[in-house]
Amino acid sequence: MSNIGGLTPQVTAASIMLVDDETDILPEYQELMEAFGYSALTESDPEAALSTIVRTPEIKVLVTDLKMAKMDGIGLIDAVRANVAPDRNIQFIVVSGDAARRSLLDDPDIPVLLKPLDLDAFLSAIRKAMADAQ
Repeated sequence: MSNIGGLTPQVTAASIMLVDDETDILPEYQELMEAFGYSALTESDPEAALSTIVRTPEIKVLVTDLKMAKMDGIGLIDAVRANVAPDRNIQFIVVSGDAARRSLLDDPDIPVLLKPLDLDAFLSAIRKAMADAQ
């Protein structure tokens, strides 16, 4: 396994759900997570992602794009919170290509990362979210 950005790979059994309606970016997300030993699922449809999260208790972290056609990232986070027991302690990370839309997220505990993603910042947010989910 390579050492990308000076970060050492971390192996964990917990899963990450990556949601973005830009389907071309999903394989890149998945490869990155797997390179660092994380088990990740990807989905381009937020409603399908919600269904998977609800029925998959191993998912501990949701990384979602903020602006999507069917349901935006805020709506997806709200839906997860409404449909998943709080004791699952799912952590959220939002990515956005639009700096102005960052202000739409009113939860200071959810990191918002701008696209194109800074690799070190992204992996640092994933590591923190995984630790907080435990």
